[in-house]
Amino acid sequence: MSCTSSKNCGEIFRKYTSNNKYFFAMKAFGGDKNSGDIYGDVEVTKEIYNSFNLGEDYCVD
Repeated sequence: MSCTSSKNCGEIFRKYTSNNKYFFAMKAFGGDKNSGDIYGDVEVTKEIYNSFNLGEDYCVD
């Protein structure tokens, strides 16, 4: 998936479900050299959850 801004993208390092919702835990791209790694979780649909693997890049619209 291509990204319009690298700050909206990240590498999936964990996938999990909670309360019948689907999430990617991601390491964000585009942080500056002073902030270090930035991590965040994003809720996705079941279809998206099943179509991505760990280590792949995912972009949030």
